[in-house]
Amino acid sequence: MTRVPYATRENMDAAGQAVWDDIETSRGGVARNYAALLNNPQASGAMAGLGGYARYETPLDPRIKALAVLTAAREACGHYVWTVNQPAAKSAGLSDEVIAAIREYRAPAGLDDKDASIVQFVLEILRQHRVSDATFEAVRTIVGDAGIVDILIVSGYYHTLAHSLQALEVDLPEGTRSALTY
Repeated sequence: MTRVPYATRENMDAAGQAVWDDIETSRGGVARNYAALLNNPQASGAMAGLGGYARYETPLDPRIKALAVLTAAREACGHYVWTVNQPAAKSAGLSDEVIAAIREYRAPAGLDDKDASIVQFVLEILRQHRVSDATFEAVRTIVGDAGIVDILIVSGYYHTLAHSLQALEVDLPEGTRSALTY
């Protein structure tokens, strides 16, 4: 059970309702993750802005984005983010084997070179807080300089979101079981 109440539009002031409306419009509704975060509408609005770019606007190849999202979610042990992003990862072409490798901390071993480079990049920034020259150059060859920034934005956003939802103990959507095990 979540540690904070799920915010409702009716219990917000006009500024909070405007943030609620923006989130609802851009995402087709306000899911539990943002209903919990909306206990602070100003912070949630800022987070939703970055998330909107990471989720909908980045020109990254969907497969690359899915690799970054799942790796960031796994590194944060983020049940919510991991679970709700499974359908998009599969739609982006990630096989059950690739998803299992990330979930079981085996990746990047066993992945093709391109996928392995993306996962390694995200792992390095999240674990060592820097990226080696070799990994940076491998990823730069795949996505270019703008793509590097996008991978950092995507992985940073989803890692932050995963940690936030874990700290708040946000419940998964109704009827959903966690697809992540420790």
